[in-house]
Amino acid sequence: MRLKTIIKADKSNLQFGKWNVGHITRSAFPLSKVKEKSYKLGKAYKWRLVRFTALERNIRVLIVLNEEKEIFRARLAVEDNSDLIVVCEHEFHASEPGWHCHYSIKDVNSITPGAYRDGKRKRPTSSDVSAVFNVNEANALAIAAQRYGFDPKGDLL
Repeated sequence: MRLKTIIKADKSNLQFGKWNVGHITRSAFPLSKVKEKSYKLGKAYKWRLVRFTALERNIRVLIVLNEEKEIFRARLAVEDNSDLIVVCEHEFHASEPGWHCHYSIKDVNSITPGAYRDGKRKRPTSSDVSAVFNVNEANALAIAAQRYGFDPKGDLL
């Protein structure tokens, strides 16, 4: 199973978490190779979690947003026991203007579980400096849904 297969697959059991502020708990997005007990974000950061099933695997999408700093990330990961296999991160941030994606072309089962970016490629390789940050709390879920092929309607976690 590869990223493209996950994106194109039928999704079920969609669950949408509400927006949270600050640290992301390990229970929400467990990565065993990351040393911190929680992912430390300042109060200007908001995050929410999307869960669904595709191809008989449980998937999580972590959406991180900081409107003031113009940062958006949507990280897709496949559950692997008590860990996650990160397959893709679609993002926009001021330090590297423009939309881009860090992704793996490997089969999910050959990606190291618990790692943030294990052998990921970047596309596009150069960013579009004319791109405008147009993400907010109201449309961030729809952007992640469009990228990863899920319906942005569902139940709150």
